[in-house]
This record gives sequence, C-alpha cells and structure tokens, in this order.
Amino acid sequence: MVTAMNRLLVRFGITGGIPLLLVLATGCGTTPPARSEAEVRAETALNRGIRAEHRGDASEAERLLTQSMTTSSSIEDYPSQTMALINLARLYRLRPDLAKADTFIDRAIKTTAMDTRYSAEAAYEKALIELAKGSPATAQAWAQKAIETERGNALGSRLNLAARIQLVRGMVDDAQALAGKALIENRSAGHPEEEANSLRILGMIARNEHNHERGIQFLQEALQIDKRIGKSSKIAADLAELAESARSAGRLSESAIYLERASEVNRAGGRVEQAIENQERLAGVYTQLGNEQKALRARETARRLAIPDAVQQPGSSSTTISPSSKP
Repeated sequence: MVTAMNRLLVRFGITGGIPLLLVLATGCGTTPPARSEAEVRAETALNRGIRAEHRGDASEAERLLTQSMTTSSSIEDYPSQTMALINLARLYRLRPDLAKADTFIDRAIKTTAMDTRYSAEAAYEKALIELAKGSPATAQAWAQKAIETERGNALGSRLNLAARIQLVRGMVDDAQALAGKALIENRSAGHPEEEANSLRILGMIARNEHNHERGIQFLQEALQIDKRIGKSSKIAADLAELAESARSAGRLSESAIYLERASEVNRAGGRVEQAIENQERLAGVYTQLGNEQKALRARETARRLAIPDAVQQPGSSSTTISPSSKP
C-alpha cells in the first residue's frame, strides 16, 4: 500500500521530474566532434533504459540504466553518468526503494561537481526523494537549489515543486507566490503539463482559503489542459481535487460525480490504489448525502478492487523517465 506521503505526492502530481535523454551539444554550423564507441554504447543503453521504464519494464530499465552508468563511468563521461544515476534514483524512488534512490542520487550529485550541466535536475530529484522520505524541510532546501542552478527552460517545474513542498509544510502564502510565478514561467515557456500542475496547486490553495469558486476555476483549467495532452494520471488528480473542492463548498452531489469519474479514469489507467481511495471518499460523500445504499456500494467496489488481480493492470508506468528531446 502507498504511504500517506506517497498519496500526497500523487495528489500533487509529484511523481516525476524532467524526462532525461542524452542530447549531444553541437556548435552552431559546426561539425559535431567524433564520438567514441563507448560514448555511443552509453547513450544507447541510456535511451533504451528510459524507454523500457516508459513501457513499464522496470527490470529491463534497471539493467540498461546500470549498463549506461557503468560504461559512462569507465570513460569519465560525466554528463551521461549523471543522467544514468538520476534516472536510476528516480526508478528506485518510484518502486519505492528510497534507500537505493538515496544512494544513486547522492552519487549523481557528486558527479555534478565535475560537470554542472545537470546540477538542477539532480537537486530536483533529491528534493523529491527527501519529500518521499517525509522530510519536507530538507526537500525544500534542495528544491531551492534546483531553482537557483536551473540554466535551461525548466524553471517552471522547479518552482512548482517548491510550491508543492511549501503547501505540504503548511506555508500557504509561500506556496501561492511560488505557484503563481511558476504559472507565468510555464505559460511563457510553452509547457502545458507544468502549467496544469501550477493551476492544480493554485486550486488547492484557493480551496484552503475557502475561495471555492476560484479554486474550482483553477482546477477546471488544469483538467482541460491535461485532457488536451492526454495525461491520464493528472486527469484523475484534477477530478479528485475538483471533488474535494465541491465537497468543501457543500456541493456533495457534484463531488460524488467527480469522484466517480476519477475512480473510472484511475481504474482504466491501472492505478488501482488511487481508484480505491476515490471509492472510499465517495462512500463518505454518499453517507453525508444520507444515501447509505450508494455508500455501501462504493465500499464494496473499494473492497473488490483491493483483491489482487481484480483489475487488469495495463503496461503503465510513471512518465518520470519518458523519452524527450530535452534534458
């Protein structure tokens, strides 16, 4: 079963980071330098490992990423080595095996002393691991380091993470300021998924401040973006947050509809534990509505979903390490 902190990570969409692929640096109008056979092997194993994780083959991803790390280490190819280490840390965090994740991310951070181009990504992943360990104050320090060392176009994602962590810590004003800045950054950079993440955080903050209509507006915007890009896990998260906002506003029938939708999306996406949580919350809403028959039905659905193999799990995985043309 997922821990309480892991459930928070799922709700906030903190299940991944910037996808990594080896991108060769080439000068404008210049011929790229000749690359050694070992460099090509390291890159190939890295790319294949990332794609294996994306299709849900964790064991093959582990094998290939380890191969990439070993090959790149043998020739002191620090960028490839760092990326392989970060992706291994991410793989273990999502398993979850936080002890191994810690080991690999600390090694990645050490390699950034030799080549700093992925310092921000290493700090970002370290923040996620610390948050998963239940250390939000330490996570916030690493998230701030990711913001400070970002030199590419991923600043919005770094700001989103910092905002999410501050919300976990109960520092709502800081979270709102960071999420607002992230929203502007993500819109400017053309990052719709991160834009939706910013909107989801702002929606949750508005709900906490009892500004229900504003919160629902933010969450509806996030939902439309996530539906446009086809992000199933985020669609489910948006629907669950809309349900919570509607419930907080006293709109219980509307909350039930959102939870039914969230449960269906999670079941179809193979996220059984999230679907169970949706059904358990749905039972609570029906109890509030005085409809014990539907409440019992929701609890029975949750019970059946908890039985192993009750729902066929598609070959899904986190999109944390999905292939990308950008580091």
